Order: sequence, then C-alpha cells, then structure tokens
Amino acid sequence: MRLSDVVANHGFAPCNLATIENARIYQRQHDDGVLELLCVQKIGAEMRVDLQPLIPLVIDGQLTMPFFMPLGKAVSNQHIPTDRLEDCLNTTL
Repeated sequence: MRLSDVVANHGFAPCNLATIENARIYQRQHDDGVLELLCVQKIGAEMRVDLQPLIPLVIDGQLTMPFFMPLGKAVSNQHIPTDRLEDCLNTTL
C-alpha cells in the first residue's frame, strides 16, 4: 500500500507547510483544535518518522494563528526499516 493511503486511513492529509528532502509531511486536525504533523523521510534503507501534536496559541482569549505550541510527547527521529513502515504506522497512528 502507498504511504499516502496508509496515513489517509488514519485521517492524515498532505501538508504544504515545508519541504524536506526525500520526505513527505502530513497533517491531521482534531475537533479540539489539536493539529498533528507527521513527517516520513527516506534515509537509505530506512524511514525516519517524526510525529508532533500541536495546539494553537491563545492569548487573552484571542487565537494567535499561525503560532502553535508543542503538546504532549512527540515521536522523534524514529528509524524504521522500509519494509516495516506500514505496520509501524498502523500501530503508532
């Protein structure tokens, strides 16, 4: 299955926030305002996976878009063999 299909099954859509060499960035918006960013980057025979939940910054009741604060614990710099990526994403997401 293609990477875009795997992440789409978990509610992620392509994100044009940034460009990273050999990488795809996806986003998932939750009803409570939390935005999750997922980056999957090919590095040799492995895939690097990063996942960060973000929450919009609110000051004095005013939403200060586009500023976001990290929320909770991120998945950071997780290296996964390419042939195990789909299973890992289905387990993690």
